[in-house]
Amino acid sequence: MPYESDRYCFACGELNPIGLHLQFSYGEASAEARFTPGRVHQGYPGLVHGGLVATLLDEAMAHAVIAAHGMAVTGELRVRLRGQGVPVGRPLRLLGQVVGQRGRLIVVEAQILGEDGAVLAQGEGKFMLASG
Repeated sequence: MPYESDRYCFACGELNPIGLHLQFSYGEASAEARFTPGRVHQGYPGLVHGGLVATLLDEAMAHAVIAAHGMAVTGELRVRLRGQGVPVGRPLRLLGQVVGQRGRLIVVEAQILGEDGAVLAQGEGKFMLASG
């Protein structure tokens, strides 16, 4: 499945008018972005909606896979919220890292860190490389 971005990805597409517009930088099998959620991203008062937390983790993992291997799709996603949740209105750091591979299956981890470096949420995922 050849991949050509139409720049409308909800998480990173710059043309999506309601998207998050995440911009990732890449390392060796890793990706990083910064994001400050607003009130429009809220679930419970003052906290980022859990589904959006999952989206942020999934996107960090997907971009780590892109950095290492190219396009892949999420096959499995596990999310763990830490502490009191992810606050609205505070800068966040998103980190994704490829940690293993079995054939076309890529194992990835991600974290959402607060301003002080505390882990606010973490995720684990399995991604399937697109066949080309």
